[in-house]
Amino acid sequence: MKNMIVTIVAAAGMAAIANADTSRLEFQVSTDGVSWSSSTNALPGSVVQIRARMSYIGTEATPIAFASLTYQPTVSNWTAGDSLRPFANQGNNTNGGSVADTPGMDAPYGRISPFASTGPTSSDPYMGHVQNAGGTNYLRIARTTITNWVGQGPTTGTGAANNFNGAGGLATVQKGSGNVGPNDPPFRTGISDIVILKFAVQLSAATDIRTLLVSAPLEGMSRNATTGVREAAWFTSTSDNFGGIKAAVEVSDASINVVPAPGALALMGLGGLAVARRRR
Repeated sequence: MKNMIVTIVAAAGMAAIANADTSRLEFQVSTDGVSWSSSTNALPGSVVQIRARMSYIGTEATPIAFASLTYQPTVSNWTAGDSLRPFANQGNNTNGGSVADTPGMDAPYGRISPFASTGPTSSDPYMGHVQNAGGTNYLRIARTTITNWVGQGPTTGTGAANNFNGAGGLATVQKGSGNVGPNDPPFRTGISDIVILKFAVQLSAATDIRTLLVSAPLEGMSRNATTGVREAAWFTSTSDNFGGIKAAVEVSDASINVVPAPGALALMGLGGLAVARRRR
């Protein structure tokens, strides 16, 4: 009987999790800035664009617009020859801290307007931190002072943001409809496929075949101090100025497959064949 009760309670807990408010942070990649997908092949030395999109996928609430999420994008299998292209790394919507969602390879990079109502100053701008975690080299985008890997750092005191509670990541925040001023971009409604960020990486010219995974660890996101849940906020109505719906985040990764040109692959194959013949 006791086992049956435990099973019923566990099942109820799983159902509650399945039906809870949920947000999806989705990464996509592109080699032309027009066509986007969860995976792309790219030549060594080329530029690959990356964008992040937010969607509300829960069933318990009816939001009208995205409010906020703080997070830290990462790119795995980073090498010394890779680089992060310049992006709008400081300020807010009204002073150059955001960019328009423009197609093409000449598009500006940064947080997409109007989702940059707040942001760091020139003394602590966003930057790409290159570091090793668990034996893998990563690029991680966060404020300059957030030097620890995600989830690391003091859990109390003034150092809590470095990097336990996720507060040092990209602050992606839209003002509530009632707080939009005459110099602010218009309030943007919608709860699906909302582009909040674009950035780009230039790949190393090395011809090594590898895959870079674009993601955002949950430990590097905004954290509910009461529940510990890493969550995004959504507006319930135009009169909601603070994002009354809080929804846990799930992440959809994207991958960049670095492959040499077909001719280079053919030459590599011929080189291997020649070595094999010499060994004979």
